[in-house]
Amino acid sequence: WLLEDLRERGHPAELALILPDSVASIAAWLRMLLREQCFPVLVSGGLGGTHDDCTREGIAAALQIPLARHRDCFQILAAKYGDQFTTGRQRMAMLPEGCDLIPNPIGAPGFTLNGVYAFPGFPNMLKPMVRLVLDSILPKSDSSVYLAREYVLPMSEGMIAYDIERFTKQHPEVRIGLYPHAERFPLEVTVRLRYKAHDQRLVADFENLLATIRQKHHPT
Repeated sequence: WLLEDLRERGHPAELALILPDSVASIAAWLRMLLREQCFPVLVSGGLGGTHDDCTREGIAAALQIPLARHRDCFQILAAKYGDQFTTGRQRMAMLPEGCDLIPNPIGAPGFTLNGVYAFPGFPNMLKPMVRLVLDSILPKSDSSVYLAREYVLPMSEGMIAYDIERFTKQHPEVRIGLYPHAERFPLEVTVRLRYKAHDQRLVADFENLLATIRQKHHPT
């Protein structure tokens, strides 16, 4: 859902990673992403209070910033847990120094610093928190929202590749994927067009191209 949300905002993800619970691994990958000036860097999971929740440490190491008790986060957690505010839960308030909190109405806050945004991994927390952040930094608009359409053609991928490639060169703002169904006979290929929502003229041009391709290979 997150990758799809980013695509719809016109900012498809450059890279998606699943990392182990390792400070060194998290820090190394974050350093690489920041060095390549990726923005935003969205991180989920590993913000709890157990021994293997090491996302905070990994982000701090990547940014070369120490962890420190975040006063506001500590107070939020203390109010939430009351006399169950254990040492492990207090650890959740140890955040990279100077970070800002990301509100979480039903749990521990996330945090952000230097283009890195860290969220809890639980979907019921993650989804509203991420959308709140993305609405702020990557707002949707008619000019950025992408839509998708799929078309199935009764031919092989190779029979349409040249025409599709030429169309993408003429319209670099679109994304077109070809997905052959090699197990089917007669042969079929699914063509997926992703285009900006406001650009209906382009859709008409593309459908005219597909009609020409069909006529060329399967004249009636």
